[in-house]
Amino acid sequence: MELADVRNIGPKTLEKLNAYDIYTPTDLLLFFPKRYYFYEVDNAHAFSGEVVCFKATLVSRPALIKTRGHAKAFVFYALVNGYKTKCIIFSGDYLRFKLQINMEIIGYGKYKHKEREFSLSNIFFDDFTCKVELDYGFKDINNKLISNAVLATIKSGFKVPDELPSLYINKYKLLNIDDLIYLAHFPRTKEDCLKVNRRVRYEDFFWYTASLEGLRLLRGFEQKTPKIYDYNLINNLIAKLPYSLTVDQEQALNEILNDLNNSKIMNRLIEGDVGCGKSIVAFLAAIASISAGYQVALMAPTEILANQHYLNFKKLFPNFQVELLTSSVKESNKREILYKLLHKRVDLIIGTHALIQENVVFSKLGLIIIDEQHRFGVRQRKALIDKFKNVDCLYLTATPIPRTLGLTSFGDLDLSLIKTKPAKRKDVITKIVSKDGLEVLGPILNKHLALGEQIYVVVPLITENENLDYIDINAAYDFFAELLPKSHLAKLHGKMKAADKNAIMADFTAGKINCLISTTVIEVGVDVKNATVMVILDAERYGLSQIHQLRGRVGRSDIQAYCYLVSSKDNVERLAILERTSDGFLLAEEDFKLRGPGDYLGDEQSGFQSLNIDFNSKDVIIWKCAQEDSREFVAQYLNGVVDNAKLSNILAKINSKKTKIN
Repeated sequence: MELADVRNIGPKTLEKLNAYDIYTPTDLLLFFPKRYYFYEVDNAHAFSGEVVCFKATLVSRPALIKTRGHAKAFVFYALVNGYKTKCIIFSGDYLRFKLQINMEIIGYGKYKHKEREFSLSNIFFDDFTCKVELDYGFKDINNKLISNAVLATIKSGFKVPDELPSLYINKYKLLNIDDLIYLAHFPRTKEDCLKVNRRVRYEDFFWYTASLEGLRLLRGFEQKTPKIYDYNLINNLIAKLPYSLTVDQEQALNEILNDLNNSKIMNRLIEGDVGCGKSIVAFLAAIASISAGYQVALMAPTEILANQHYLNFKKLFPNFQVELLTSSVKESNKREILYKLLHKRVDLIIGTHALIQENVVFSKLGLIIIDEQHRFGVRQRKALIDKFKNVDCLYLTATPIPRTLGLTSFGDLDLSLIKTKPAKRKDVITKIVSKDGLEVLGPILNKHLALGEQIYVVVPLITENENLDYIDINAAYDFFAELLPKSHLAKLHGKMKAADKNAIMADFTAGKINCLISTTVIEVGVDVKNATVMVILDAERYGLSQIHQLRGRVGRSDIQAYCYLVSSKDNVERLAILERTSDGFLLAEEDFKLRGPGDYLGDEQSGFQSLNIDFNSKDVIIWKCAQEDSREFVAQYLNGVVDNAKLSNILAKINSKKTKIN
């Protein structure tokens, strides 16, 4: 059966579905709704001030009172629990003719005690006690059309094979695949949706942790030649550093050196808070590998950070051959760098993801360092193994990851923690500022500029968006140009050309620019020691960990630094946590509770999109069960024989499973 054979799917709809990666009836059936809306009539709480469903009888015709954009606002009166009450709803013109006196309706909204009226967001004309509506999240396809197509596919007798082993379905009394599909698309109650979610969560966690287990075993199967590094060289370089390593840095470095000197391929994640000194540990690891006769590649997510690593490494260790390879490098220089790399005249090459392209060929690569790539997923880690056989991998992340999530999402990696900050570093003082009173920052910021210090101002938008009440970069530039008349301002955002971004950052680093208006492009790794103030506009839109990352761009020296969180919302309790602590690991735990895993797992972590929705304590229990079961499953599949071919097969099988569950 082809998707085009399904009733209600014509050529235009088929083309639209293909745009959402829906090509087969299986894809259609497994593309579950993005949201469920539950409506349950509760007249007992109609006047509670909470959003509820309630039955009512109209006692007046609707009257148009005002317009808002293309929508219209209507007011009418209805009897609710015997009380004549005013109701207001924004809606299309059809309501003027649809609502009639003495008509029975079900309203959805909340009662405003001060105004003595109901503010409604929906009106239902059918009679029900409990109702579930769904939204597939398509911008250009009607939800009803999808529901009808799904029902037609089910009635045709088309079946989707159940990939989850029946042993575990029976063990936890989960829905089988047929019931799962039907209830996901046609739930009758909230309990039906909970059953669907329970099966979806378990299956996603099961296959994801199975991927990690297969990857872990695959790496353990492959062996390398231990790297015999120059121990004295490392110690001499450490002694010549302009600062002393912290206890955590020394511990992490020793763990890395032991990995390099082992026949097991290193696959280690250095997890450290902002400003804890991960880069120097990575540099020393690179030199150890170089001293053993190997080349090293260091990948950074942005050109700005790659360039910064390049300059810092050259400054600290001028006797090594290091090259920078980014899109800003001229083509003739690129060819020369690639030639030198091939003929082992480059010890360390630093760049962006271009480093793993096919035209980049090494003479003897021994270590890959991936900076700020906590979003690197299972498939990407597998791709590195396949491309660079027997090569050690070192990952760095300045995004502290909650322990529960870290043990599962990075179960195939060894972990080194760096919590201690370098001596003389002071915690950044963080304060919340009302958006309405933003001018209060004028005297404060001008004082910092007068002392020769520098300021970051972070904005959420590059261009104005009428649907979002946030400050864009141009509006912010104009505001701060007036607020700070003696400042030297510049704008920086991700859509600028790389050469322009690098030039602006160079001027900011050199002190030619003392106030940088920027998007979150400066979130990762930028290190300007004279920058002491961070102003984050519309701070409520960011996660705690991201704000912590941003404020980590200041306080990089022994000068006291400040971070001002500008918010339009009153009593933002979530942001108040940032005023109380600078512990990134504690903030990560709080963010995890409030927002779920989000970017910790990343957009391409394993193909299982439903990992990025709400994550709670029950999910942790499900995850632990799924992890134990998946390891048992992988062991049974391998049947005691751990070989490369079988492990590659299981990874291919698992990673080819892309659930369409939103």
